[in-house]
Amino acid sequence: MSWRSANVLYWTAIGLVTAAFILALLGEEAPSAQVRDATLRWHEWLGLLALAVFIAALIARWLGEHPFVHPMPEWLPWLRGATKAVLYVLLVLQPLSGWLLASHEGKLTSFFGRNLPPLASPDSRLADYGYFYHGLGGVLILLIAALAFRLNISAKMFDAVRRLRPRNNARDS
Repeated sequence: MSWRSANVLYWTAIGLVTAAFILALLGEEAPSAQVRDATLRWHEWLGLLALAVFIAALIARWLGEHPFVHPMPEWLPWLRGATKAVLYVLLVLQPLSGWLLASHEGKLTSFFGRNLPPLASPDSRLADYGYFYHGLGGVLILLIAALAFRLNISAKMFDAVRRLRPRNNARDS
């Protein structure tokens, strides 16, 4: 796989997390228990699908060729790398925390029709931490993904300016 396909998979995983987050918000406002259960199932399914797509992105990035990095301001590559690293960690922990929550509630999590084993037995303290992280993690993923997207745009702009400079210098001569 190429480096580009790894980026497409990476941003697809973030999009799936965003869709799962929106479904969770809609499920809380659902008028009936049946709609609430359906949105929860879709939320779980999208979260686990995001994990699978993200693992595919990691594999593609690991197997892909690394493109040449153009000169940029010193802080930009460092900040881009830091945001990606944080997103990598959050994208793995988010579906796992949801699976942990389902385990604490005594629900079986299913993925593509297969029931996944519970991660732990019910424990209120751990469940409280899990609920807190799962909610906060979703918001953090959205905020950090927005920052990563903005940093990618900045990198593209710096690259475009770098490419234009030799042309402008040649015109001035």
